[in-house]
Amino acid sequence: MPADLLTSPRWKPEHLGLPMPDDRDAVSVCLPLWDDNIAYEEGDPRVIDHLRAAYPRFCIHPDVRQLCKQLFSNRAGLVFATAAAAERAVDYARHVGGHSMTVKVIPNQPCVAVEVDPEELPLLQQYWQHAGELISSRMARCILADDLVTITETEARVIVRQRVADLHQTCTDNVYLFASGMAAIAAAWRAISQHSSARPTCQFGFPYVDTLKIQERFPQSSHTFLPLGTPTDAQRLVDLFPEQQFSAVFCETPTNPLLITPDIKQLRLITQQNNAMLVIDDTLRACCQQSVLPDCDVVVTSLTKYFSGYGNVLAGAMVLNPSGAYYAALKSTLSATFEESLSDIDVDVLEANSQDFQARISRNVRNARLLVDRLRSHPAVADVFYPGTNDEHETGAGAVFSIVLKNPETTTPIVFNKLRFSKGPNLGTNFTLCCPYTLLAHFTELEFAERCGASRWLLRFSAGVEPVEELWSRLVMVLDSVQDKS
Repeated sequence: MPADLLTSPRWKPEHLGLPMPDDRDAVSVCLPLWDDNIAYEEGDPRVIDHLRAAYPRFCIHPDVRQLCKQLFSNRAGLVFATAAAAERAVDYARHVGGHSMTVKVIPNQPCVAVEVDPEELPLLQQYWQHAGELISSRMARCILADDLVTITETEARVIVRQRVADLHQTCTDNVYLFASGMAAIAAAWRAISQHSSARPTCQFGFPYVDTLKIQERFPQSSHTFLPLGTPTDAQRLVDLFPEQQFSAVFCETPTNPLLITPDIKQLRLITQQNNAMLVIDDTLRACCQQSVLPDCDVVVTSLTKYFSGYGNVLAGAMVLNPSGAYYAALKSTLSATFEESLSDIDVDVLEANSQDFQARISRNVRNARLLVDRLRSHPAVADVFYPGTNDEHETGAGAVFSIVLKNPETTTPIVFNKLRFSKGPNLGTNFTLCCPYTLLAHFTELEFAERCGASRWLLRFSAGVEPVEELWSRLVMVLDSVQDKS
């Protein structure tokens, strides 16, 4: 029987490398100790060799690795969901200095491989990570078994698209599904770039790492970064528009991991007055919360998180605002360029997982609110980051919150190591998760992250559906143990 992470979380040293959930297609992995997370980022074989799963954009799933070994006997490479995605990966790799890329058709499959010299594989992996146009572990197993990977208009796909449309009170014609949340963001960036090819974008507020990398690294990209997302940054945005003429402003509501919500109404007014689009990533908002679609041109979200909720499938969505000034232009671009990349076998899992999403998410959010209320007054806690506690613009909060402890250099590793929560990346799952987010997402740029307000000692939590008193007892036990060190 698979382990039940609601009652048996993976937090002990002996759980290192185990999948979370206990599923062959899990998208998270247990990194139970503070030093394990550092070793993971450093590529230490002690940790890397133990991994039986990982977030698929950052680490190649064992089934995908096996497929690549079979396809690239003397060289290296990756497999992408579609031919167009493979060509984009080649363009990116060449843009950042690669020379050895070769597109390789897989007979009788829609997926397409890109072969490279081994020393240039990291360049291809950058695109895999940033753009998220990957193949899933399920797709890899199909190809290995000589079964056809299908990407068709199934009943499950229609249902998922309708559920996403209902959340935003729009029609399904405005909903586009992708193989990951980052694939949706990359597609939005491409559509905007095609519409306004010579104009830069602006990132408003400290974002998820790869959203910024797309605007920094992709061919023809140009951007300005306003990392704090404060009223001062909003005024700076206004001041920069006459010279920069941004094509679009990207933001998150709330931001990851500081859970700050920018003034969306103000950003909407600024972009409208300056003939620019507003793109909002609402992943951390929790998809049952009030939609932000009326206040922007495009909403992008990771369906991997709350919508799926079980941590065993990657997917994303992009939704267009039919009342937006750029709707017709974006719709025209997507009509010419969009192609389904989420496989039928993955969308089947997504549909099954999302059948209970409304009831499940309400429990996630309720637990987070109760835990946050108690953490605010605990003497070992220096800062709590959660929508509604750090800003005045929040109208809907999710189940993610972050904390920084007092005397963090001493107390944080102790608390993390003892904490009886499943420990690893991902969020929005039915089981509670904790990770040292800044350490994992910004290990090579910790000083930069701290200048943006994200402490290297920050712990990010995603509340699950377990009984809240059980969660609090596990949490307060370790916090009380370091109180005298705070």
